Amino acid sequence: MSQTTAVQPLILLAEQRLARSALRRLLKPTAAGKGRLLYLVGPAGSGKSALLAEFFRELLSSQVSPLLVTAAEFAAELAEASSNQQIPEFQERFRSVSVLVCEDLQAIERRPESQRQLLVVIDDLLAHGSDVVVTSTKLPGQLETFPAKLVSRFRGGTVIGIKPPGPDSRSELLRLFCQHRRLSILRDALALLAESLEATPRELLGVVTQLAQKRRPLKRADVEEFLQQELPTQSMTPLKVSRAVAKEFGVTLTALRSARRSQSLVLPRQCAMWLCRKLCHLSYPELGTFFDRQHSSVIHAVRKLEIRLGKEPALRQRIARLESDCR
Repeated sequence: MSQTTAVQPLILLAEQRLARSALRRLLKPTAAGKGRLLYLVGPAGSGKSALLAEFFRELLSSQVSPLLVTAAEFAAELAEASSNQQIPEFQERFRSVSVLVCEDLQAIERRPESQRQLLVVIDDLLAHGSDVVVTSTKLPGQLETFPAKLVSRFRGGTVIGIKPPGPDSRSELLRLFCQHRRLSILRDALALLAESLEATPRELLGVVTQLAQKRRPLKRADVEEFLQQELPTQSMTPLKVSRAVAKEFGVTLTALRSARRSQSLVLPRQCAMWLCRKLCHLSYPELGTFFDRQHSSVIHAVRKLEIRLGKEPALRQRIARLESDCR
C-alpha cells in the first residue's frame, strides 16, 4: 500500500494486510443487508489514510454513494449548520450515504456535541444497512471523553490495529523511497537504517528526504554519522526505554509489545511501562497505545510493579540500573 501519493509502485505492508482485508470485505454487501462498523486504530503516519484512499477509490467505481470526512470537518460542518439552524439538513446529508468514512476521530475529543451527533449518524446508518469506517490514534477504550454509548458502538464493531512497520517492512519502504528519490545507498547501509529507525512510513520518508540532500551514494559510514546526529534528539522515547528493558530481560522488543501473556513477559512488560511513564512522561492512555493495551491494564501493571519495588531490593537495583542506562 502506498504511504504517500508521490511514491510508486504501490506496496502493501505486512502490518496493514489485516486492515486492508477488512476494508475489502466492506466492498461486498452482506446477505442480511445489515450495516457494519470498522474501527481502524494506529499511530499517525502508519498508513491509515493511504488504505482509505484506495478503499474510497474502489467505492467510487461501484454503485454506492460514499462520503469521506475527517472528524474535524464533521465538527466544522455541524457548527455551521447549528449557527444557521440547519441541523436536520446536516443530519440528512450524512444519512443519505451508503458508506461513511470518518478519519481522525481523536480530533473531536473535546467536542461533546459533535460526539453526540456522530452517535446519532452512526446509529441511523447502521440501522438502515449502511457501513461506517472510523480511524483513530486511540483504541475505543482510550476515548475517555466520549459518550459511553458511542464507545460501545465502536467496541461492538470490528476493531483492527495497524502497528508501525517492522524491520522487513521498513527495509522495503526505505528501498522504495530511496529509489523514488534516486538516492543510491549500499545494501549494508540500508539494512542499518532499517534496523535502527523504528518509525512510521511517513517518518521514514522524511529520513530519506534528509539523506537525499547529501547528493552522493550513501555508505554505511554515512548512515552511522546520520544516526549519531539524529538519534540523540530522540534519546528519551518509549522505544529506547523498551529496547533497554528487552535487552536486560533477554526478550525481544516485539514480544514485549505483543498481546502475549506469557509469564516470562509479565515482569519485563511491567518494568517497561513503569520506566516509560517515569522517563518519557507518558500518560496511561499513551502507554496503552504504545503497548497495545487498555489503559486500565497499564494502570494495573504499573501499580503491581510499584508494590514489588517496595518489597524487593534486588528489583529496585535492577530498575535503577535500567534507568541509568536509558539516561
